[in-house]
Amino acid sequence: MKYSFSIDETIPFLAFRKLKEIAEKEVGAINVLDLSQGEPGYGFSPNVRSRQFFSFIAMLDIEFNNHNIESSTNLFFKRTEAELTEIELIVEKVANEKYSKDLAKELIVDWKEFISALEVICNAQNLNYSRFDIYYELFKYSNLMGGRYPQPAGHPLLQATMAEEYSEYLGVKVKAHELIGIMGASHGIGATFKALGSEGIEYLKRGHTVVMTSPVYAPYNNLFEERGINVVSVSVDPQTGEIDPADLKKIENLEKKVRAIILIDPNNPTGFASSDTFLKGIIDIAEEHNSLIITDSVYLRFFDDTQTICHYPQARKRLIQVDSLSKIERATGVRAGDIYVSDEANDYITNNILQNYFLKKYKNIRHLLFLAKSPGGKNIGLFQHITGIPGPSVAISLSHVILGKPERAEYVQMLRKKVTIFYKNLEVQHNGNSYYGMVDLETIESETSKLRDIEAVMEDIAKLGVVVMPANLFFSRSDRHKKDRTRVIRVSLPNLSYEGTKRAAEIIKEVVSR
Repeated sequence: MKYSFSIDETIPFLAFRKLKEIAEKEVGAINVLDLSQGEPGYGFSPNVRSRQFFSFIAMLDIEFNNHNIESSTNLFFKRTEAELTEIELIVEKVANEKYSKDLAKELIVDWKEFISALEVICNAQNLNYSRFDIYYELFKYSNLMGGRYPQPAGHPLLQATMAEEYSEYLGVKVKAHELIGIMGASHGIGATFKALGSEGIEYLKRGHTVVMTSPVYAPYNNLFEERGINVVSVSVDPQTGEIDPADLKKIENLEKKVRAIILIDPNNPTGFASSDTFLKGIIDIAEEHNSLIITDSVYLRFFDDTQTICHYPQARKRLIQVDSLSKIERATGVRAGDIYVSDEANDYITNNILQNYFLKKYKNIRHLLFLAKSPGGKNIGLFQHITGIPGPSVAISLSHVILGKPERAEYVQMLRKKVTIFYKNLEVQHNGNSYYGMVDLETIESETSKLRDIEAVMEDIAKLGVVVMPANLFFSRSDRHKKDRTRVIRVSLPNLSYEGTKRAAEIIKEVVSR
């Protein structure tokens, strides 16, 4: 191979690693300006307040559960042995003994806020938990610190907390039992298509048709190609987010049944949220074909007051939604998320879309998705008893969601500023896209640069310390045939400082202007 990667053959997530190796060799790892990775944790660290509180939960777990194995029980936290007052005194004792005076005071305040928030959440979700019940769910069997296998259906406190979060930003009441706990969005995506595919009920198999936007998170393209599923693309302009109306018209005239509409909204890699016009068009197609709508909503909370597919009643009844905490909490390593299937959708999908596909062992779509979380190829359900969210991930997720709102808001504002800085210094117009962005380098290249192989251009950018992700394979085959996408890059904007973001844009501009 002439270059470290091939724009047409190397998958983007391998290509950027090759470019990163070049950058690190040329400028040193510490000086690399990395625009390639979607992991925000190393550029803007996860919430400080909630990480600090997580350490306190760990200390409390030791106090409540670190007893002699030879005693009648090694679990302090039993209903018959611990009274509420005693528990709260122990909380204060641990804070005062293990931390400085000022920090102890801060942690006790955070503890009271945390428990009070959980009480409100549990009441809103009709769990009828007393304060003691909340303490018990937190610390029994050292659950939060990994003392037992994860609860496969999901930890009740985390499920309730996320249900209230979703209720707030989706604008519909979400109930805890409507969520299936998953270890990150990728786990949920895999489980969904495993359930519907040849390993499961064969609703989606070779020769079937789905609709999906292009560009799209590249693994989706690979997933459908490997399964022999026909993808009908709706083209999105990577720099404006506008939909090609001719593509929607083309889908309306399809003779083949559209089995599912796959929606990554807001979109990775463009960074844009779907327009109201597009969502209504998608819903009309879903109604006409009685299709499933499967949406990946990981980036939704980076947008204020954005209309989502979930806001439309006609869509909700056929909707399977995958979400996770990875990006909004700057904690991609937590691996915590959910598949949301509302009661209405559970009933409609089971009885009106998949009614001819269920075997007796699957009660409904939610039960099928729950069992499909298990690893093992065709062995759906075989390992489902260990496929919940691990205890430490539950603990840090609860801490982030309940105590992290102020820092989360700051993070979103910082990101928006970086987007503005990047495009301004690259001298490319953008329409408010967030987190990710795409740039067609050809639009800013000199005539000399356009004559060079794009692999050479990206390697030269890397030699000056900036790593970008080649985006050609984020586009569908049909989209690539319609228009050359080889010179399009995807950039991830959370990770650099303001100055680093500015410098990265300047370096890209410098290289393509030669």
